[in-house]
Amino acid sequence: MNRPRRRAPARAPADPAAEPEKRRAILHAAVRVFADKGYHGCRIADVARQAGVAYGLVYHYFKNKDELLESVFAEQWTIFIQAIQAIRAGPGTAAEHLAAVCRFALDIFRTAPQAVRVLILEVARTPNQLRAGSTRQTFEAALRLLADMVRRGQEAGELRRDVDPVIGAASVLGALELNLTAMVVGLLGGPAPSEDDVERVKRQVVEAALGGLLVARR
Repeated sequence: MNRPRRRAPARAPADPAAEPEKRRAILHAAVRVFADKGYHGCRIADVARQAGVAYGLVYHYFKNKDELLESVFAEQWTIFIQAIQAIRAGPGTAAEHLAAVCRFALDIFRTAPQAVRVLILEVARTPNQLRAGSTRQTFEAALRLLADMVRRGQEAGELRRDVDPVIGAASVLGALELNLTAMVVGLLGGPAPSEDDVERVKRQVVEAALGGLLVARR
């Protein structure tokens, strides 16, 4: 005899004024739970318990665990994109802007290590998240913004013209991802990097990521 599938609780109406705050609390709880137990090792009930909300309320905002993870990805990428836009709008050369983006990304590890851990480790385990949906869209937006920085640097004569701007942007993102991965798993600075460790990584990542883009000075 086939057992009936367990269905998610029906989405109950909620106070509209409280919705953004509750949704945000659930997202932040999901970051902590995903970082601690891993996406595949946790349940919606764990997220609800961490957020201090009813189990059914999680389903009011997110239809399943996949959507919750995608929302976590999208929120973190949106923060990164907003930072890139702010840096691009500020003073400085294209190379200085790229360096500032690198430093910002590495600073996130210092201020929000759990969020970085989820982004780094769970993206690799759930590749479908980058193939479609809002996560892919925000990733593409970040890549375009960085490619535009590279292009402006090329036009100004400070960055090499023989490098495809998109490849240059992807190389910067790749350098950030691998170094953040090394920090998350404790290969750079140990399990709890000090301020000096993070500053050293920031300095050397900027030098390595931009070294192949900068025009050689005679």
